[in-house]
Amino acid sequence: MFPYMANGIPEVAIPRFEPFYIEKIGITKGHGAVTLLGNFNRLYAHGPSNATTKNVRLDLKNGGLNISLQIPIIKTESQYDLQGNILLLPLVGIGEAKLLLKNVTTDVFMKVKFPRLPNDVEVMEVTDMHVNFRMTSCRVHLDNLFNGNKVLGHTVNTFINKNSLEIIDELKDNIGESLALVFKKIMNDSFGRIPTKFWLPEDE
Repeated sequence: MFPYMANGIPEVAIPRFEPFYIEKIGITKGHGAVTLLGNFNRLYAHGPSNATTKNVRLDLKNGGLNISLQIPIIKTESQYDLQGNILLLPLVGIGEAKLLLKNVTTDVFMKVKFPRLPNDVEVMEVTDMHVNFRMTSCRVHLDNLFNGNKVLGHTVNTFINKNSLEIIDELKDNIGESLALVFKKIMNDSFGRIPTKFWLPEDE
């Protein structure tokens, strides 16, 4: 479905998927090597529609659906508003954020059920979701750190990029929760409009 979702599927009211839009990713982490509070707002991600499905497991008996996706490159631009510390280095800023993620593997774990619409058509509904992800590299640029102080901004951006995978690992639970909310809506917007008879064969 990904190539079709890139431009949207108007026949079933599925909106355009590329660029992938996320209204807000909230960061609330008050302990550990990374302590941050704030948001990435109005985030646009380019590349998710190039995802390759590596594995799918549907457990009808227990209502479980697990999907593993591989995405070669994701480029994002957003607005950020963050303050805190990254590996003991202070970070404060409001401005534009750009990220380049490579070889992103996303594992999505879902609880699903199969309700019937008023016209007696069965569809799938995601009731709960957990998202885990990893990548081989991450490049970050945060503009306007420390009210535009170029020296401090360059220092922090350089430090972030040298330790980007460790920082992402510290924040992945926060980010995963925000992604789960978005992915859950996408799944329900899609599969909530596509009758299961078109994609889920019945056991004879």
